[in-house]
Amino acid sequence: MKLIESDVANHYSTMQISTASRQKQICMLHDKCVEHIIVALAKDGADKRVRLDKAQNILAQFQAALRTRDNISQSLYYLYDYSYVLLEEDSTESCRKALSVLRVLRDTFRTLLLTL
Repeated sequence: MKLIESDVANHYSTMQISTASRQKQICMLHDKCVEHIIVALAKDGADKRVRLDKAQNILAQFQAALRTRDNISQSLYYLYDYSYVLLEEDSTESCRKALSVLRVLRDTFRTLLLTL
């Protein structure tokens, strides 16, 4: 059976995610969330909404995974919630605001990963 390129790429992505550490997975999800918003800003209509929905799904998973027992976790929860609401508004300015917040979070988690 001959493998096609998309099957190989999907397999590689799946292996990369499943073998990554928890910290690396968090960074990868932040990357993907930012990527979805950037792509959404270049689209309109249903295509834009699909990308924003994907970003919102990632944000919802982050919120669900947080244990809000300390100030840092609570603050992260509120930042994810704020970004989620901004993406719900579907305006270019709101998407850019959410993108700005999520880029800072992504870069922060990348920096933390490098210090481990």
